[in-house]
Amino acid sequence: MTFLSLRLAAAACVLSLAVPALAQQPAANSGPPNALQGFARNRDEPIRINSDTLEVKDKEKQATFSGKVVVVQGDTTLHCPQLVVYYDGDVAAGVQGGAPSDSSKIRKLEALGGVVVQTKDQTATGDTGVFEMKTNTVTLTGKPVVLTQGPNVVRGQKLVVDLTTGVSKFEGGRVDMLLTPGSMKQPGAPGQPAQPSR
Repeated sequence: MTFLSLRLAAAACVLSLAVPALAQQPAANSGPPNALQGFARNRDEPIRINSDTLEVKDKEKQATFSGKVVVVQGDTTLHCPQLVVYYDGDVAAGVQGGAPSDSSKIRKLEALGGVVVQTKDQTATGDTGVFEMKTNTVTLTGKPVVLTQGPNVVRGQKLVVDLTTGVSKFEGGRVDMLLTPGSMKQPGAPGQPAQPSR
């Protein structure tokens, strides 16, 4: 196997190991729905990552996607200038016959330089996004972090989303929320008549 094809296989391994980590299904959603939870919702969908460059540093146990990084899974899309993947184990040894083994595991993903996550009618923006595999949490920080859903907007300094429980929490400063009356009602929800069936 040539050096280039080994590097490409290692990169494929890094990507394929990130899929199960991003695909944890939340048990319940007990916070405001947001675009960051889209990765958990789309757990059975393939993940596609596009970037201008990919650099794998085996000794440092990191892979860096740079330049117009776009991550798509189902109806969820993440845009950032740089995505850094930190892993344990040997990525090159993790590829056996073109498939990943358990010899390497993703520890953390960092989206840097301005992050935008979109899913359906929801958007989350911040300066930095960090996905911790051990805790299955996503932390979005910024000045400010902004969540939008239709006309509704929430702003804060730091958003932590537990993808296992579905709990979303703003912390680290004041939270500013603008809610438009009637914009969150679902057909059949309390306070709104159910639509007649046809």
